[in-house]
Amino acid sequence: MMTQQQRWLQAAVVIPLLGLGMLVARAEMILRSGPSFRIPIKGYDPRDLLSGHYLQYSFDFDWRGESTCGPRDGNLPTALDPSCCVCLSGKIDATSTALARQVACDQVDTCAGWLSGAALMPPLRFFVPERQAAALEETLREHHASLKVTCGPGGQAAFMDLYLGGKPWRDVIDDE
Repeated sequence: MMTQQQRWLQAAVVIPLLGLGMLVARAEMILRSGPSFRIPIKGYDPRDLLSGHYLQYSFDFDWRGESTCGPRDGNLPTALDPSCCVCLSGKIDATSTALARQVACDQVDTCAGWLSGAALMPPLRFFVPERQAAALEETLREHHASLKVTCGPGGQAAFMDLYLGGKPWRDVIDDE
């Protein structure tokens, strides 16, 4: 027979584990629920692409079409505006990168996928295993880099994988 104290102890162990499981399930749902795009990136500081175990980067959007939000030079935005959303279009495959335009967040219904501008502000970080960091930094200087990004609910971005020259980064480093 369990005492009251044992029941409280069980609840104290089970409730946090359930919460953690729900957070993991939510993250997986976001990764799998929306459309995915590859978006070009560039090093935030070209002299020091990797800092520790992570790549610091900013997005290098291929601005196309009319942007209706944020600072613009003609039709092309000159900077990413955190109060706007980024409307993505183009082929959704492993070889093409997304086309982008800034729109007000209430105008995203015509987009193939969209991300909140606030979620895309630099510096952003992509974590890599420490033992592969040196090889990745050298390889980054030789290849165009892009990230596979899934558009989650509410414009959340789920960063899935780093591509170098159109191939997943691990394949490129293993080939060299």
